[in-house]
Amino acid sequence: MASRITKLPPALKHMLTLRNPNSTPCPNIDVLQGVLARTRDVARQKGAEQGWLAVSTATMLTRNCPPAMAALYAFATRQEGPEAETAQKPIALERRVRIAALMRETTIKGCVFVGVPKVINCLAGLTGGLDDDVKAALEKTSYRDAEQTNIPPILERGIKLFRSVYDPHTEKLLAKLGTYHPDFPGFIIRSEYGPLLQAPPEMPKEYQISRALTSAMGVACLRAEGGVGPQLTSHIYGLVKAQGWEGETEEDKWLATEEGAEWVVGLTDELSDLIRYGEDRAASKL
Repeated sequence: MASRITKLPPALKHMLTLRNPNSTPCPNIDVLQGVLARTRDVARQKGAEQGWLAVSTATMLTRNCPPAMAALYAFATRQEGPEAETAQKPIALERRVRIAALMRETTIKGCVFVGVPKVINCLAGLTGGLDDDVKAALEKTSYRDAEQTNIPPILERGIKLFRSVYDPHTEKLLAKLGTYHPDFPGFIIRSEYGPLLQAPPEMPKEYQISRALTSAMGVACLRAEGGVGPQLTSHIYGLVKAQGWEGETEEDKWLATEEGAEWVVGLTDELSDLIRYGEDRAASKL
């Protein structure tokens, strides 16, 4: 028989307040905006502004900092200029929607790398910071529902993406994962790489993020997470092998170079340190 309890006992409720249950607070907003402005300028010089947005989003997600997600969106969608009044004016709606869509898609893909709880927190933080007209304009259709007819294409897309990261070691790796748990290889391909990391072809192009951006955000998540060196190394290889995919841009090509990969790691470290340690650590890098 199901329990009829409607309130937690005080002792248990108190226990849940211990051991740091809250998400990470936002760094000083002026310091954060200064770091964002400087790193975005560097990204623009390299033609990698979308990469900057995806890597910044993934880092804030991994550090579990919902208010920083909202601050990043606000920073990226306001006009630039010396006047504070000008800086508060939003850019065109179409551009704001694209920025929100990129951040939203980056965050949902983060389920693979940092787990659902942080994704829930940070999607909530991002959504709370969106302009009302952007919320209204964003795509509302789900394109990832699995049905009997689309499971084979999902598996095909999943193994293709997985091979692009892990070849020539794909078969050996899948076999090894199967020794840990027999369901593990199939779960990774069928539930992570197929439907989530590889966008469904039905999804509008403006809501997808590229193969290179997907690897870049994965690297950012794993770097900011720490303690997962083998996985980080694998996805660095995946990033520098992310060339030749349909629709790739010049930015994608640059991200998939040694210089691009180094830039992704460096940007991740700078933002992660700011969120984790505060402005003193960030100031030492200026």
